[in-house]
Amino acid sequence: MPSRELLSLSLYSLLASNRGGLFIVFLPLYLVEVKGASLPVALTILTLAWAPTSLIGPWVGRLSDRVGRRKPFLLIGEAAAFPLFLAIVWAPGYVVAGVLFIAAELALAIGSPAYNAFVADVTRTNERGEGYGLLNATSNAGAVVGFVFAGLVTYWYGLQALFPFVVVMMVGTLGVVLFLVPDVRVEVGHERRPLREMRNVVNFSFAVSIRAIGSGAVAAFYGFLAASLGANTLEVSIVAIAGLVTGALTGLPLGRAIDRLGEIRGIWYGTVLTLASYGIFMFSTSWGEIIPAQAVRNGGLSFLGPGMNAWVTRMAPPGQRAEYLGVFALINSSLWSLGPLVGAIAIELYGYFGLFVMAIGTTVISLVIMEFLYGEMGIRARLQRAPAEVRSG
Repeated sequence: MPSRELLSLSLYSLLASNRGGLFIVFLPLYLVEVKGASLPVALTILTLAWAPTSLIGPWVGRLSDRVGRRKPFLLIGEAAAFPLFLAIVWAPGYVVAGVLFIAAELALAIGSPAYNAFVADVTRTNERGEGYGLLNATSNAGAVVGFVFAGLVTYWYGLQALFPFVVVMMVGTLGVVLFLVPDVRVEVGHERRPLREMRNVVNFSFAVSIRAIGSGAVAAFYGFLAASLGANTLEVSIVAIAGLVTGALTGLPLGRAIDRLGEIRGIWYGTVLTLASYGIFMFSTSWGEIIPAQAVRNGGLSFLGPGMNAWVTRMAPPGQRAEYLGVFALINSSLWSLGPLVGAIAIELYGYFGLFVMAIGTTVISLVIMEFLYGEMGIRARLQRAPAEVRSG
């Protein structure tokens, strides 16, 4: 049975994830139709809002470690973002609305490393896959609920109701953080470790994040692929929801599997599943065939997210978990954010076939590097065993 602390974080994840998924779909439409932006400008605002948030991860993570508390950072992030999201409703145009949205996303980023470290603080090492898996499941479930309700609200009241809906949901997230999330104190990290002393996490982050370039591209363009294969907006939504439902159903059991198999093996399985999904995407001839591709992809992500976070927190000293997670997020999110740009270039040159060739290529590179660095049968493992075998001979 999950602890009270983990259940409270799961409820927070359920409510907070409502806004993330719907911004991908509805924010560009909102900026274009309500605030008068062009589509390229709207997409640029979305990129500017998410790309810089990873840059503050190591800093706010280190600060959380030094304070020895997580809840205040969650509360500050939510409280600072609340008035910014509310102000978007009255923003006079897309420039002001875009600046407010970027500022709100930066505010939310204050709590991200603390949130991820909180899971490690309240779970044992052999239970962290389950802990992160539970939060992954509730996050996907919340995204489904948010997607459905936002669709209904904007259908009934227009896109201008988007941010009032977000503000109402944030009242719930603030309430959960304020009244239900406990203020757990953790071991304080007094010293800052230079980046060169965090080489193991930096190497790991690059190894697993190369595939994020392809993943980010597919996340940005699978809806366009569905539309090109004849899907209408409702059918594109069905594809998106099918993936999220898969993530909600598989998050907890695959998180538990990571605790049995080990983080690296779980990451390997997740990477192979995403690789298989790209093959299904590539050879789909109708939008309905994209549904199993999206389901397989999200099943892979249910291995990857908990596995990566659990590995980073296991490598980090107890007083520096949030800082390590911030460094990992900096690398992973930065490479993921390159995906839409690289994907757009691939589509322009070679069509959707080129997009998935690129995604498969980056994923294979990640698998090869992971095998070299961490595989039991990998090159590095054999080299490390060689001296002992010589001595024993």
